[in-house]
Amino acid sequence: MIQTQLLKLDPPYQIIACKGEIGIQIATLIVINETRGENGEYGITTHSHPVVSYVDRSTIRRRLDEMGGLIQEDHDLLSIQDGEGVVWDKVECNEVQLVRLTDMKDRKMSCFEFCTLIAPLLEEIAYSGNWGGHRIMDFYSKVEFMGFTILNGTQRNYDITLFVTKGFYFDEDDKLIINGMDLMYPMPVPIMEPEKMLEWFRKIVRQYNLAFGGDLRFRFKSLYEPPYDEDYFDDFDPNHLTQEQQICNEIADLLRHTDLYPTLMNGKAQGL
Repeated sequence: MIQTQLLKLDPPYQIIACKGEIGIQIATLIVINETRGENGEYGITTHSHPVVSYVDRSTIRRRLDEMGGLIQEDHDLLSIQDGEGVVWDKVECNEVQLVRLTDMKDRKMSCFEFCTLIAPLLEEIAYSGNWGGHRIMDFYSKVEFMGFTILNGTQRNYDITLFVTKGFYFDEDDKLIINGMDLMYPMPVPIMEPEKMLEWFRKIVRQYNLAFGGDLRFRFKSLYEPPYDEDYFDDFDPNHLTQEQQICNEIADLLRHTDLYPTLMNGKAQGL
């Protein structure tokens, strides 16, 4: 038997993010499933799902004031009628990331914070093997619509050390992906033919350029190619690379010899 209970929350509300979505948690949907064991033992399992609003009323009020109350001039505001009371039924409360409380006046988000929020989504996409859309820019727009100003990183030339991993957030059995070693500008990519991987990296890089400036440049290396540094693993044998490690070396070399930075025209990268 399944029972549900809606627990309404009081302000200040939490602004939360998960899997490429960001919203204000206004309630929690608690789902209780009563079970009986083989010997009739009683038990329950519970699941808690966030109920969110995609509408921050203070942000809406400010934007309306800026437009003199002419809502028809803002397409984002025209789409908010279905933005309240949305259940994140595929997400439980312990999976979300806390961004801010609604009463906090600081609505500036660092580049690092944005990358930390988008990293689980990008990793999930890499495991799915299907890029599908402008996911980084889509989330960037949602964060801005929630009233945040996203700051560019101060470092304009960034080193990305690629390595083979099972991921920071997901454990897909023995499935491996390739990603950068830190959370700044995550670049998880499924392991496949180098040319297909190159196109995947190209899409990620172009969206980071759109989000954080066309002058942002990445320098790639592989953890499994010399010169080795303090980041290499104790059990790594440079004389006996696995197939995945060899592919990591190949894609790093390919990235170094490929132009990843097309001219940005009218705010859009050609071929994105």
